[in-house]
Amino acid sequence: MKSASLGLPPLWLALLGGLGALLVLAAYLVACHVATLHRSPWTPGLYFLPLLAMMFSVVAGRHGPIVAGGLTAAVLGLLALVLPRWQGDLNLLYVLQHVCTNLALCWVFGHTLAAGREPLVTRFARIVRRGDMPPEVLSFTRGVTLAWTLFFAGTAVVSALLYAVVSVKAWSVFSNLLNSPLIGLMFVGEYALRRHKLRHIRHSPLMDSVQAFRQGWSVSDPTPSSHEPR
Repeated sequence: MKSASLGLPPLWLALLGGLGALLVLAAYLVACHVATLHRSPWTPGLYFLPLLAMMFSVVAGRHGPIVAGGLTAAVLGLLALVLPRWQGDLNLLYVLQHVCTNLALCWVFGHTLAAGREPLVTRFARIVRRGDMPPEVLSFTRGVTLAWTLFFAGTAVVSALLYAVVSVKAWSVFSNLLNSPLIGLMFVGEYALRRHKLRHIRHSPLMDSVQAFRQGWSVSDPTPSSHEPR
């Protein structure tokens, strides 16, 4: 079935949308890098705008747009009050933002590896596979959760060391230009390894995985499948 507006199949529309999103992301990251090196007055806005957008999205999904809008406005007011009076190096704020974001993601994945919890990637896989979780899938997804935990922890450490030991330019190249491609490589590597190690297991389409990623954050008490110990 083709789109009535553009005459393109939905798959092509999805691919074009994904390509457009990647181009926007690339342009944003290059702008952050250039603004950091040239100490542009637009730099604080570039770094904090995506965080504010993510905060609005998360809060709006749980508490509604009014609460999200009020909280976002409050944070914007605080930034407008604090940033002009900041006497230290603004780059340090950007480094702290990058390090703390990665440490937060490290915790999001890592704390689900604790005893009695379901690893986060296992949760995503359960949604995609509709509860059919053979033992090899459980083992693999736990390993992937650990890999993402170590990745985000390593990213935070490298980010802090580059700023403290090397230079702001080296930090900006890593955080703005290399970090996102490295995340992409992690996804590609995980997909290739999964297709190799679990080649006898049913694999779902990529869009199902994306949908599971969006749903999985809110799943707290999954039902064990028939393959799991009860």
